[in-house]
Amino acid sequence: MAAPVETKVQASTAAAAVSGLALWTLGHYVFKAGVPDVVASWIYVLVPAAVTFAAGYLAKHTDRPVATVTVPVAAAAAVEKTLIRPAAGEPPSSVPGLLAPPVAPPPAAPE
Repeated sequence: MAAPVETKVQASTAAAAVSGLALWTLGHYVFKAGVPDVVASWIYVLVPAAVTFAAGYLAKHTDRPVATVTVPVAAAAAVEKTLIRPAAGEPPSSVPGLLAPPVAPPPAAPE
C-alpha cells in the first residue's frame, strides 16, 4: 500500500508549477523589453527555489502513525540470556560496561 503524499511535498510541488508559469509570463511579456541575460538567468534560478522553499516551509507537517514493534517471547528470552552479569560474589565494577548491579545483593546470613 502506498503512503499518502505529505502536505509539504504537495505544497512544494504546486509552488514549483506556479512559479514556472509565473516565470514563463515574465519571460514572455517583461524580459522581452531588454532585461540583461544574466539578470534573467538568475531570476529563473532563484525565484522557483525561493518560492518552493517557502511553500514547503510554511505548509503544515503531516504526522505519521507511530509504528509499534512487537517482540516474540522467544526473542525476549534470548536477549535476557545475553546480558552481562558479574559472577557470584564478584563486585559489579569488575564487569566492564556494567554501572550498577542488575539485582539487589542477597541479604547477609545470620551468625
